[in-house]
Amino acid sequence: MTTLQIKNLKKKIGGRQVIDIKESNFQSQKIYGIVGPNGTGKTTFLKCVCGLLTPDEGEIYINGKQTTNKNRGEFLRLMGSVFAQSDSIFDLSVNELLEEHYYFFDLPRPKNWQVLLNKVGLNVDPAMKLGEMSLGMRQRFLLSIAISHQPQILILDEPFNGLDPDGVAQTKQIIRDFAQKNLVMVTSHSFGDLANVVTDVMVTSHSFGDLANVVTDVVVMEKGRMGQSESLATINKRFADGLLGFYHKEITQFNG
Repeated sequence: MTTLQIKNLKKKIGGRQVIDIKESNFQSQKIYGIVGPNGTGKTTFLKCVCGLLTPDEGEIYINGKQTTNKNRGEFLRLMGSVFAQSDSIFDLSVNELLEEHYYFFDLPRPKNWQVLLNKVGLNVDPAMKLGEMSLGMRQRFLLSIAISHQPQILILDEPFNGLDPDGVAQTKQIIRDFAQKNLVMVTSHSFGDLANVVTDVMVTSHSFGDLANVVTDVVVMEKGRMGQSESLATINKRFADGLLGFYHKEITQFNG
């Protein structure tokens, strides 16, 4: 079983406290959805987990072992990630990006990249640069890279942006299949995007849509902080208006 544990995690950016999480625990065979507006801290949190940002304080444990700057490479191999901002690699081609990724992870190079790209429904010239792709094509391509080395933890930041209905359906199926043995964390601005895909949810918005039909457990996130998880069954018993009532109760406690 893959586990992720967060303890007393703090991160400031530009003098503002973006992350302040006392303790949170995650495990494989679940899909955690982080939903909310910009500035909530969801992407910063995930970048700290990935090692792309260094927390100011706190501890991150993966499979019971604490991550540090010294062993960052070891844990990066356990993760696959796609973040919304990919401008820094726009000038690199499909072939260059895949060659670099396969070299880093010491993977045997396939005779044809198309075998990998077929998994995400993408058919492109290997010489095509990332910046020449539409947003939806980039999302599919970066997802193919993220799952290529069979990571234990898959982190997807706004993975449904720019996708047509077929792309959304295919991405959801990839996430479901991956989560059968692994841990998945997904961010989105809309609960509707995560319908029929999430099992556990960290809530960072008050727009619940039809999320209530698919979740098993809920964690409310507000201004970089996380509350304690609660099962949806318990929430529906305790609150007449379900998730919305639970959310307002948690927010009141955060801001009280």
